Amino acid sequence: MEIVLFTGVGIALYLLCDRLLLVMEKLHGEPLPARNVVFFVLILTLSLSTFSLMRMLLHPGEGPQYDNQEQQPTDGGDKATQPH
Repeated sequence: MEIVLFTGVGIALYLLCDRLLLVMEKLHGEPLPARNVVFFVLILTLSLSTFSLMRMLLHPGEGPQYDNQEQQPTDGGDKATQPH
């Protein structure tokens, strides 16, 4: 079900970025010289932030902030490692 949600949001972001690009071109008065680059930056920024927010809302308690926890050694921790 998440795949359908992420796909729908991706399509909506594509359409939103297309509209934003048209508005930016209208304000500029002519087509932007690097239109593809501007579109890429828009959709990249919006998709990374939106998908990150969605992942955080759908799976609370998971994420990169919990990946950095120090792991306890399994050999007791006090022993010096011996060469093999």
